[in-house]
Amino acid sequence: CNISGSRTDDTILWTKGEVLGKGAYGTVYCGLTSHGQLIAVKQVALDDTDPTTANKEYQHLQDEVDLLKNLCHANIVGFLGTTLQDNVVSIFMEYVPGGSIASILQRFGPLPERVLALYTLQILQGVAYLHANRVIHRDLKGNNVMLMPTGIIKLIDFGCARRLSQLTHSTDRSELLKSVHGTPYWMAPEVINETGHGRKSDVWSVGCTVFEMATGKPPLANMNKMAALFYIGARKGLMPAIPDRFSKEAQDFVQACLTDQKERPSAQQLLAHPFVFR
Repeated sequence: CNISGSRTDDTILWTKGEVLGKGAYGTVYCGLTSHGQLIAVKQVALDDTDPTTANKEYQHLQDEVDLLKNLCHANIVGFLGTTLQDNVVSIFMEYVPGGSIASILQRFGPLPERVLALYTLQILQGVAYLHANRVIHRDLKGNNVMLMPTGIIKLIDFGCARRLSQLTHSTDRSELLKSVHGTPYWMAPEVINETGHGRKSDVWSVGCTVFEMATGKPPLANMNKMAALFYIGARKGLMPAIPDRFSKEAQDFVQACLTDQKERPSAQQLLAHPFVFR
């Protein structure tokens, strides 16, 4: 799955440009390689004061790299290589110049249904591919969905992703909030209640991301984080629906994602939903 003309066999020589964003771990820069290609480079400075912490951070990044390097799909960001130099880990990735869906929404407002369906289909295809490869993303949201200028969607930021065999339970809600960087708006009830985090939790997050693309904000964005966390966790109130201006199919799709884990369809099943299968 080599990006055209990229070199993974030797050290990538590059010049650092502007900051593209801050991810789950580290800062992402635009880079220009010695071959004249634009790339995205995620850099994480390891804690040089504490070897134990540094080792943990390095292992975490190694896990992310191991996940990324085995993935090859049109809707997953391409991986180009990695280096460790002067206690800084660099992960080299395909550059996606369109920016995130979150930034697209800021620039253009909520998406019209045709575009919404096009993007949703591709997000689902990426997620279904991950799930088929026993990977759960665990941090799907508009900020981690990127857009190529051609309209191709790329999922990024595998800093929270896990192989299904490696899942560990976090200790409490405050830890949980830290681990997903204080964005409970896209989190499934079972993640908040710690009753089992799996592929279906990503499907819930897909529903929240579609809601975000349709309205400009995720569900419950009018609530503060803790209120939203408890609301979703309690599930006493149902999740809001997308506006009536969207088709019955679009509304039904979001509702199907934002339902109880047992009834919630898989990403693969949702690929046959009339909202995206046209």
